[in-house]
Formats: sequence, C-alpha cells, structure tokens
Amino acid sequence: MSTRHEQMAGPLSQERYMSSNEFAELRGISGVAVSARAAVLISAAKRDLVWSIQGWSLAGGGLKRVSRELVKLFPKRCCEDSVLRDLSPTLEEFLVDLCINPRIQFTVPGDDVDISDIESDSVIEQNPRLSRSDFKQAELFYFRDIIGALFEYKARRQAKIRDNFQLTSIGKKIWETLDYALASHGMVVLDGLEGRGKTEAVKAWCELHLGQARFVSLKGITNKTTAFREIAKALGIASSYTRTAPEMQARIEDVLKRSRLLLCLDESHFLFNQSRRMYSRPELIDWIDTALVNCGVGCALCTTPQFIVCMTRAADQVEWNFRQFRRRVKRWVKLPAANTEDDIKAVVRSVFQKAPAAALDEIVGYALLSKRDLSAVGDVATEVRAMLGTDDLSKASVNHVHRAIYDFLLPSDKTFLEGMETARQMGRKSHRKPAPALLEEGGSRGFAGQLQPDFRRAETALPARGDLNAQRLGVREFAEPVSASLTSKT
Repeated sequence: MSTRHEQMAGPLSQERYMSSNEFAELRGISGVAVSARAAVLISAAKRDLVWSIQGWSLAGGGLKRVSRELVKLFPKRCCEDSVLRDLSPTLEEFLVDLCINPRIQFTVPGDDVDISDIESDSVIEQNPRLSRSDFKQAELFYFRDIIGALFEYKARRQAKIRDNFQLTSIGKKIWETLDYALASHGMVVLDGLEGRGKTEAVKAWCELHLGQARFVSLKGITNKTTAFREIAKALGIASSYTRTAPEMQARIEDVLKRSRLLLCLDESHFLFNQSRRMYSRPELIDWIDTALVNCGVGCALCTTPQFIVCMTRAADQVEWNFRQFRRRVKRWVKLPAANTEDDIKAVVRSVFQKAPAAALDEIVGYALLSKRDLSAVGDVATEVRAMLGTDDLSKASVNHVHRAIYDFLLPSDKTFLEGMETARQMGRKSHRKPAPALLEEGGSRGFAGQLQPDFRRAETALPARGDLNAQRLGVREFAEPVSASLTSKT
C-alpha cells in the first residue's frame, strides 16, 4: 500500500495528499480549502469563525499558539485524561478539520434555529457520495464546549485589540470608511499624508475583522508577480517562488469571489508604474476593477497623494480611461493633514503608559515641532526600546526620552534637511528641476517644506538638559504656526 496518501476513511485534511506542493509550501491553513468549506455555510457567524481561525493560523505562532491560549483561557473546560487525548485529534488538528471539513457540523452559541441540516444538504448535493451518516458534530472529548470557547476566544481577542489601540480622529474616519466598504462590497480610497497613523489604523481594523477582511502591504512592489504573491500570502494561498503570476492570480480570484473577503491594500500608489514615463496601462488597477469589484469583492485602497498623481500621469501619457476606475470608487476620502494635539497626547500616553509626565510632554513637543506627527512618536519609542534592549516601555524614564530626542532624532532630522537643501542647491546650479516627487505633496516647497521646522529655533524651544519643567517645551509658541502651516498645505 502506498505510504504517500492517507486512507480515504480518515478525516478530511489539507495534508491528505502528502506529496502535494500546494500544501507543502503553506504556513497555515489553505485559503483555497477554507473558501470551499465556507461556501456551504449559511450562517455569517460561522463563516466569520472559520476564516478567523484561518487568519490566526497565518499569524506568528500559528495554531500552536492558539491552542495554548485556548487551554490557558479555559482550564476548567479541559480534561487532563491522557487516554482521552490519545484517542482524539489534537486541538490543532481539530481546528484545521473544522475549517476545511464540510462533514463537521456546529452551531453558533445562542442561535435559536439550527441550520446544520440545511448546510449538510448543500454539501451532499455537491458531493453525492456522502450521506447523512457521514456528518458529525464538532466536539472534543477532552475540551468541553470547544465551539463556545472558540467564539469567546475570538471576542476576547477583539476586545484586546480595541483596548491596545488608541483610536484618533483620523483613525475613526478610516474605520468608518472601512465599515462602509465591508457592508457595501464596494471600493473605497483612503487618501492621506504619511506618518499620520493610516497604516496602523487599517491594520487594527483588519485584525478586528479577520473573518471578513485581509490586510496587504504592497511596499514598493513594481510588478504583478510580487503583488499577487503578497495578496496570496495574506489569503493563505500557495505563493512560493515557483508560482507564476497567472497561477496565483487564478487562485486569488477564486478565493476572494467565494469568500467575499474585503481586500485592504496599503501603499496602493504602487499599483501604478512608478517611473516618470508610462508606456502601458496600469494592469493591476484594471484587474481590481474587472476581476474583483465587478464580481462583488470589496476593496479598500490606502494611499498617499502620490496615487492621484500616478493616476493623472496614466491618463495623460497612455490615454488610460480613469473614469472606469473612478465610477467604481464609492467613497474617495481625503484624510486630515495632521492629528490634533489631543490625539497625539492620547497616543503618547497609550504607548508610554508608565512614563513620567515630563517625558510625555517632551515627546508631544517633539512630535509637534518636527511636523512628522505620529511617526515622530514611533521614532522616539524605537530609540527608547533600543536603549532598554526590550520592547517593554514600562521602564522608560525622562533620561531615556531626552537622549532619544537630543542625541539621535534631532541630529538625524537636521542632517536630513541639510542634505536635502544641499542636493536642491546642486540641482539649481546644474539647471535641473527638483524631483517631481518632492513637489507633489507639499506645494511649492515640497516634501522638505512639510518637515521644515527651523531646527536651530527648535533646539532652543525645547528645554535644555536638566530643564524638563519648561512650559510645554515651547509647544504653545509653535503649535499655532505648525497647525497653520499644515492647514495651508491642504
């Protein structure tokens, strides 16, 4: 008897065909297998659960981590009888089976009507070899009410995400738009400047809706193959370097059409060719229009103002019909140019929960003076973590924050701006025009204009070492000019 295949009498699993490269290269549960399983589930809550489990399997630690956390959260539901455990599948195996085996029935806790029989009839209709006797309830002898525990685990996980994420006014606008995209199965564009917390807000929303949406970062992608590979990874589809773009594209389309998952694409301006001269249509944009949105698959494009520049370039240079794309965008949302000071304070308090008040004030002051908004807060946190040698910021002190700003960040900012100005002066001497990318987002002064606080003035405005009680680090003096500058650029 061949040892490369499991007997047909065994439970369905993605590892049944042991020699299949399709599964050997996967890290988590196959999105292709889950999409087929979820397609026969009538209940939206059930589909949400199986796709959530599949999403957890793709995250760090995979299902092993989920299994450990389930046992830790519900110790009273677990039986320590090793004999029962040996006779049953492991918790990890059970979760895989639940996600891909159409013969396993389960009900949503609190539902008055059990629709499992209707779902079973649908499975039998698609697989005539099956009968009612082939179906069984989802249960484990050694884990009481495992389905109820999974729903509760999912709810606790979502609550933890909400508690750990500080939602700003920009974040609220992003979440509201993504809620609309999910409900309408349409396409939306979130257009805002970098460093304002867009990406983190979209990531957090996708984590809260893991059974209904997936986050993908295009991060400098310049061709279809790498774009499809990133999307395939987020969906749990085979995406090794041996996979061609057409192979991944076909599977991606099939999974998205079956699942109706909302696809959230960060850095969406990379869907366009980034060269100054275009010679062909933006194929990835056309693919989203025709293969996804036309088929009822929702899509959220999170981008900077570069997107509209690239779109205009495509329309002018290759006569691309941008109206076909525009009419599919249900909401084009222009995000605020900056977070409010109150929002920045709230984020700083959330990140540096146990830091002294003087340290928090200094971080807020630096964020406002540097005009880099929340990205400046993140930079301070990164520097302090490097000093502490740990990701835990609970031991951050005034001295740590002071060193991060004065010894590293301010000198780095100053060096960068001086280098930009030197390069611009050299360009003027050689009669070259400044790079257009530097002019797109900041008007006549360009990118450097957005970051252009006078650091000689900033250094005197921030308190000298040992004088951390200076009134708000000079922020009261500069908050209004900063705000006015940002407002004028929008």
